[in-house]
Amino acid sequence: MLSLWNILYKTLVREYYRQNTGFLFLSLMFGFGILRPEDHIALSAYVFASPFLLLLVFGLWALYHLKTLFFVRQRFLWDSHAFLYELVLIPKSIRWILLWGIQMMLWLPVLAYAAFVGYYGWKLGQPEAVIITASYLLILPLTGVWAYEYRLFRPNPDTHLNQLSAFFNRRFTKPYWSYFVLYLFNKAPILLFLTKAFTCVVVVGVCKIYPTDTYDERLFSLAGTAIGIVHVVLVLHLYEFEHVQLPMLRNLPFTLAQRFYKYSGLFALLMLPETLFLFRYLPKEISFLYTVEWWGLLISLLWLIFGRFLQKHHTMEHLLKLGIYTFIALYFVIMFRVPILVIITLCIGAGIFLFHRHYYRSEYLIDSKALEPRPED
Repeated sequence: MLSLWNILYKTLVREYYRQNTGFLFLSLMFGFGILRPEDHIALSAYVFASPFLLLLVFGLWALYHLKTLFFVRQRFLWDSHAFLYELVLIPKSIRWILLWGIQMMLWLPVLAYAAFVGYYGWKLGQPEAVIITASYLLILPLTGVWAYEYRLFRPNPDTHLNQLSAFFNRRFTKPYWSYFVLYLFNKAPILLFLTKAFTCVVVVGVCKIYPTDTYDERLFSLAGTAIGIVHVVLVLHLYEFEHVQLPMLRNLPFTLAQRFYKYSGLFALLMLPETLFLFRYLPKEISFLYTVEWWGLLISLLWLIFGRFLQKHHTMEHLLKLGIYTFIALYFVIMFRVPILVIITLCIGAGIFLFHRHYYRSEYLIDSKALEPRPED
């Protein structure tokens, strides 16, 4: 049984954390690092005292649960992971214990944060809510075991044509910006939904964290920087989508200026949910002009990330490191009160420079070994 556990751990758990290092780092930083200790305690009291907020937190954890399910079930569909179907040959009880243990390992970030806030919730006199939360965290992973068991005995899922999608595809011409958005809805809906749910929660949390205190605009700038860096995976999907699914795009008769406007519109559309939430919950102390600058900061970060992809194809490990280093650098720049307009100018200027220089030269490398430096280099 130990050998089976080592195989599943190295194949699923280790790979999951390796590929989601940036997302988990920013999530844990928001959960443990950005807020003050007293704010965490107050947030725990609010959540456990309000059934609505507790259900909202349960919903966010359920979305993370879906993310883990999607990752593991995708691995079942890979030819390189076909050996996982050999699990059906071991006794059912042992197989269920292994799958449940794998799912709990994938739940470690949620369990750590739940234990943290549950400790203070218990001390603040909310034992019933804490017990309900603990039960939820133990029962929900069982649905993951059922989902994995279902896939193990059905290795070739059937695909059905979406009649509604076919109807609109035949009768309406879609603009360019909709291609990538529809691609995300069809191929990576859980990634899109989790990313937007997380970033919108960050916006609402920043707007509601100090209801009686004076706001510092730097807090919003840090939140905007984190939101922009979180979208690095979506920009990676955009880069891969255009090079793999639309290789003829760069041969179309559009000037770089026209392409710049199209990409800017797409980036503005991607950041629309966060902007709407900011306007909806904007504190009175924050000026309307700053909200426009904040929106520009998000778009400039997307341009910087996209330009970096055009300059060089990155592996996931290098990509996550770049995201973390960029956030740390911007953190110090913001804390030293550098005007946000200066940050926007530098980011979008660097992105446009890389876009102009490398757009027609960029190359998507399917084999990651091609990214390794050669001995002569």
